[in-house]
Amino acid sequence: MKKKIVVIIKSNPFGWKSFEALRQAVGMTMDHDITVVFIKDGVYALIDWKPNLIGVPPSDKSIEALFMLGGRIYVERESVSERGLVKSIKYLDIQQKSKDEICKLIRNAEVVLTW
Repeated sequence: MKKKIVVIIKSNPFGWKSFEALRQAVGMTMDHDITVVFIKDGVYALIDWKPNLIGVPPSDKSIEALFMLGGRIYVERESVSERGLVKSIKYLDIQQKSKDEICKLIRNAEVVLTW
């Protein structure tokens, strides 16, 4: 039975949490309705940084796979603005949503996973 799952990525991408959260979301997309939301320091995963320099795999392939498999990815507008990253988000397919819109997504989910 397909479940509505929201994966929240709030941790900075400078460790493995963000990468693993995306990898897990890709795997679940085959059987569930997946939405990934980047909030707080998680938004740094969406800018053009060099993860290989610190030994962290890039998330580009996971983000591409999520889109190809029908997953949705959003970023919280306020988190982007607070960090001065308005013009730095490198993925044009990722929609920005307000905090209230993100809350509505979470309320409508059957499962919420936070990283």
